[in-house]
Amino acid sequence: MQTYDFRACSTLPEVLFYRASLHPTRNAATFLNDDAATVSLSYAELWGRSVAVASRLRALPNNSSEQSTNPRVLLVQPPGLDFLPAFFGAQLAGWIPVPTSYPKPHRAMPRVDKIVRDCSPSAILTTSKTLAAIDTRRLAPETVSLPMIAVDELTPATSDGEPWEVDALATALLQYTSGSTDDPKGVVVSQRNVMANLTAIIAGFGLPLDHTDSETASTSASWLPFFHDMGLMAGVLAPIYGGFRSVFISPQAFVRRPVMWLQMISDYGAIVSGGPNFAYELCADRVAPSQMASLDLSVWKIAFCGAEPIRARTLHTFAQRFSSAGFSDASYYPCYGLAESTLLAAGGNLPSVPRVIDVNRVSLRHDRVELATATPKRDIVTLVALGSAPAGTSIKIVDPVSNQECVERGIGEIWLSGDSVMSGYWNRPEENANVFGHIADTPTPTSRFRWFGGPKPIENHASTNASLMYLRTGDLGFLNGGELFVTGRLKDIVIIRGRNYAPQDIEATVSELGECVAGRVVALSVEGARSEGLALVVEVSRDANEGRFSQIVRDIRRAVIDEHEIDPRQIVLVRPAAIPITTSGKVQRSAAREKFLLQSVDVRHAWQRRGGAESPPLSIPVLPTQKSPADLPIIRSVVAGWVRQWLITRVGIEPTEIDADRRFDDYGLDSLTAVELSGELEDWTGVELTPSNAWQQPTIDSISDFVAREWVGGSLSSDSDGEPSETTRTAIVHA
Repeated sequence: MQTYDFRACSTLPEVLFYRASLHPTRNAATFLNDDAATVSLSYAELWGRSVAVASRLRALPNNSSEQSTNPRVLLVQPPGLDFLPAFFGAQLAGWIPVPTSYPKPHRAMPRVDKIVRDCSPSAILTTSKTLAAIDTRRLAPETVSLPMIAVDELTPATSDGEPWEVDALATALLQYTSGSTDDPKGVVVSQRNVMANLTAIIAGFGLPLDHTDSETASTSASWLPFFHDMGLMAGVLAPIYGGFRSVFISPQAFVRRPVMWLQMISDYGAIVSGGPNFAYELCADRVAPSQMASLDLSVWKIAFCGAEPIRARTLHTFAQRFSSAGFSDASYYPCYGLAESTLLAAGGNLPSVPRVIDVNRVSLRHDRVELATATPKRDIVTLVALGSAPAGTSIKIVDPVSNQECVERGIGEIWLSGDSVMSGYWNRPEENANVFGHIADTPTPTSRFRWFGGPKPIENHASTNASLMYLRTGDLGFLNGGELFVTGRLKDIVIIRGRNYAPQDIEATVSELGECVAGRVVALSVEGARSEGLALVVEVSRDANEGRFSQIVRDIRRAVIDEHEIDPRQIVLVRPAAIPITTSGKVQRSAAREKFLLQSVDVRHAWQRRGGAESPPLSIPVLPTQKSPADLPIIRSVVAGWVRQWLITRVGIEPTEIDADRRFDDYGLDSLTAVELSGELEDWTGVELTPSNAWQQPTIDSISDFVAREWVGGSLSSDSDGEPSETTRTAIVHA
């Protein structure tokens, strides 16, 4: 392992050792806490801490079990730098790291429990703070029985010690998909997959493969979750692979105050950063003109965008909004990827102004592409080009029934092969048999596929190219001039803000509500002005009281938010048998979608959430510069009025439903929306309001009182005497 030749590195641990040996003092990563404090690790420090984790894992008892050749270890890490030594330390020890989402303190951890049952890890790597907040009474017995190691309590190694050889053919990690809460699947990602994909990412971005000069080291900035494939590969591993320095904020900090992402890019001179479409949309909607004065986004040369449908309108709006801060649309890097292909599957050779084409909306519904010429504007869909396959990857567009390759601009399923493509899902032999296929050489009639169910079982046709297997992505698209365009999905996945949801899970939640749901439920994705949303079509009994329909909608929203942390955009209550089914009783999703889009379902009651990301910024009162305890009552009243208007505009709550003493979760606020509320309040008033603070004040009255007290500066009696100052009265009246 004693190598200083980057080209000889074939595994991630070798790359980290190379970095730590060649430039040990170079800053590898910096994390910006919510209180603006920073924590940093040099490459040498990261190596030392990783070795400490590896030593601790190797010292665990019972390592001679049947799992000893490839034991798994779960990474239950909060946002922060402790994730990095946990991840690399596991690989150094010969263990397979399994990143997973960070659970809420003192809450059940159903997703963690399900992953534990699926991959049978031998330990959990976490932090001391997380350990203190885990309620073992709410965990499955399999999870409670595992050793839990706080990586921040381990003493870093002072030297590299033994060589720590790692097999280049070994599994690098299990990347669990976020598609289904009931059935998470572990993507088996090898060291070869990771190294090939990182090479493709760096080359696509147009960055030097190896920064050896510390004076020219580039900087990457990210807020993406480390357990997500985009956050891990593009945000964490690509910078280490290229020898950059990385700067991070938490996902919660970004959602609360989107300007923090842009300010981080500006302050640290980050040349590369990105995220899903919704991240650009959120910044365009939430960053005020006054916050742009301190931004210099001319340094941002690579703005990647992927993980969910990319909307040309979003990219155009963002570029317009932030052009005054120096952002150029020539920095965009639209791309296509998925965990099953490690990450990147298609992207440009370099960042550039997004290339788009206008196509006829009706033609897409019939699986063909017609360029829009004299088409009415309402029937035009603008699609963003996602680049071409990187070196070592092949993209084919294939009819998913006949397995026959489609012609240019022919819509079919996107199939992938190459060094970045996974070997399969962990312990899923039947699913693995169906997720890979051969392209048919024997001509067969092209089918007219029109389902939105999961991939059908593959019937391999006679082929002279039987050795070349392709991954079936379940996504629909076409190639135009060698560039990929994505048009939809075969598999039942709803993507909201870059996160995947399985409709079946949401439907099961609604179906369990009992008396208010008398039949079938269909969860569908619907398009908004700039983002995708969730729609639910629910059958209710014929004798259901119409006076209860509003309450039924509220019950449905509350159940979906509590279980899945997503607020539906539309809920339609229909008569029994309005949802089409097959002869075997299964829901016909494509037919249900068509009926919904054409508004031909037998609707009894329809609800649509107003506001959201499409809403214009709220007008806010101007608070006085001189603060006085006598101002408390009027400030409290003004904040309460603003929160009330926020609920109406952003969440779509009916004014008649709002009560100052009603809990926010009763309105159907999911956790992400709650973070947005606290962030906008903080932006306006300047009062620090973390999500934890916000949920300790769960009503309009309590949060308004908290903000007012903090704003006037101290613990004041709720019955403060005195008249509000003339400055306060004037500022608020004329706001």
